Amino acid sequence: MKKLITAGCVLTLCGLLALLGFYGYAYLSYVPLLGQDSRIRLYNNQGGLIYESTYQKNSEWINLEDVPQTMIDAVISIEDRRFYQHYGLDPIRIAKAVMVNAENGDIVEGGSTITQQLARNLFLTLDQTWSRKFQEAVYAAKLEMHFSKDQILETYLNTIYYGHGIYGVQKAAAFFFGKELEDCTLGEMAMLAGIPNGPSLFSPFISMENSRRRQAVVLQAMADNEKLSQSEADLAKSEPVLLADFSNQKIMGSSGYYKDAVLAQLKEMGFLDQETLEKGLNVYTYLDPQMQTILQDAVDDHMPDTDQQIAGLILEPFTFNVLAMVGGRDYTTSQYNRALYSTRQVGSTLKPLLYYIALQQGLSPSSTFLSTATQFQISQSVFYSPTNYRNVYPEKEISMINAIGVSDNIYAVKTHLFLGMDLLADGLKAFGIESEEATAAMALGATHFPLIDLAKIYNTFASEGLVDEPSMIRLVTDNAGNILYQRHENPKQLLHRDETLMLSQLLRAPFDIKNLQVMSPSLLGYEPYTTTAAKSGSSDWDSLIAGYNPQMTVVLWSGYDENERLETNEERRVPKLIWKQIFNTVYPQDSPGPWYTLSPQLEERRVDPISGQPNPAGSLYWFRRTDP
Repeated sequence: MKKLITAGCVLTLCGLLALLGFYGYAYLSYVPLLGQDSRIRLYNNQGGLIYESTYQKNSEWINLEDVPQTMIDAVISIEDRRFYQHYGLDPIRIAKAVMVNAENGDIVEGGSTITQQLARNLFLTLDQTWSRKFQEAVYAAKLEMHFSKDQILETYLNTIYYGHGIYGVQKAAAFFFGKELEDCTLGEMAMLAGIPNGPSLFSPFISMENSRRRQAVVLQAMADNEKLSQSEADLAKSEPVLLADFSNQKIMGSSGYYKDAVLAQLKEMGFLDQETLEKGLNVYTYLDPQMQTILQDAVDDHMPDTDQQIAGLILEPFTFNVLAMVGGRDYTTSQYNRALYSTRQVGSTLKPLLYYIALQQGLSPSSTFLSTATQFQISQSVFYSPTNYRNVYPEKEISMINAIGVSDNIYAVKTHLFLGMDLLADGLKAFGIESEEATAAMALGATHFPLIDLAKIYNTFASEGLVDEPSMIRLVTDNAGNILYQRHENPKQLLHRDETLMLSQLLRAPFDIKNLQVMSPSLLGYEPYTTTAAKSGSSDWDSLIAGYNPQMTVVLWSGYDENERLETNEERRVPKLIWKQIFNTVYPQDSPGPWYTLSPQLEERRVDPISGQPNPAGSLYWFRRTDP
């Protein structure tokens, strides 16, 4: 018995020493600041402010004394009813979470207090790891030792995330209900208190049923916490809720995806650590407000009223500045950026890289292959039988011009195998794209990578073979004017200029009606007023177009997040319609845009695009002077 008592005393002493050491470490280590002085400001390329944040959040600060007591009661009742009693960590909640997590063998339930949530929101990631949970506890202890409960609660209420790009209770009240927080009813405040637990699940704009169910949980928690009577809670549960007009809720116009991408890049560059943030960040971007509006307007004009999604990028040739971006059809309902993070099959938009390699290896626009239904023997036991669209074949020799114009798959595979399959895979690697194993199907774009990588490839074509990394950030300074980062454009000549110029003229072929025979040119009817180079691509699940002139590269993808098939032509033609409208808006009918100039080694020839042979009534394409 004496040994048990001794062991208990030792364990208790060790626990107290560990607790003392933990809080001592937290007290003596770096102390974060709370308040509104630390801001990130993002500017467009005209110097206009597009985003201003407090601790990276799109919020409107409200002092705690101006927050209705009902709102405070609702938040504390549902999130942390012992908030004013603990010291950052709640042993009772932690013990419960430990038991649940032990049963499941993973972190499935958190025991986070309001202070811990604030620490996570301000300083940490959302990763569900034991390391992150420990850091969260340390930061929570720091906050509790250096700031009052009211300071912590005020900052929490102003930085909590509500989905749709909204942070803070004041902004949330305006967003969801179109009113000031002080004018919200008990039911509305309870609904606001419930949303942050799962914004994508409990937003009333996404599911009023789920939001109502969560509201009832909050109201019951308030009654259990004796912040209102049971009858008041029951009455509020049946109270009608009138939402604001969701169609008007466009956060930061259409630049939300661009803003998020810039913040992500700042994080990668190491500028979002707390010490840097406290000095303030002024970030000067390449966002062109006019181009962003043109892109968003075209998306709004042509997206069907379904779940079909869109992603698009506009880049500036030679500089590789990202001028505009959309990562989805509506930033308010989905902040996931499909332009940067979705890995989709690129289809025939990859063929121009194959044909550039063919030109560089000595083929010409007039080089021909027989296009007929073909089974290719790749190895002793591997056979490949590609098909043309609708199984239509010219049944004769066709030129590279015609193959590009009608997107002939047989010609593409024959070219790929003639060159050697590794050349196309190596071409992708030159752009930093680690593709899957080189296969015959790669010639048809049976490989997957993000839209931003496709934009980089096409912007290199547009830049006469020069390549650089697409960039959104020009300059970063702190509030004292110290330069923290300045971009220096440094494009490299990756592709041969002459063959790239030849390719650009070849990419006029999809608009060329003289390519019409058994198959139609792939972009017939989608040619803008100005001269452009372009190629479309598709799979059963994806529709893409990429095109350019010397001043602008526009790349678009459309499809469904859940990989639903694009069943109709109306679905598949969406990116083409958007692409055409963008170019026609920038270059109206009476304002022709620029085109490239022949180099001394090249010449213009008028040829029959199908056979590739000289024809005075044919179309103009560019050849090396040494080409037969």
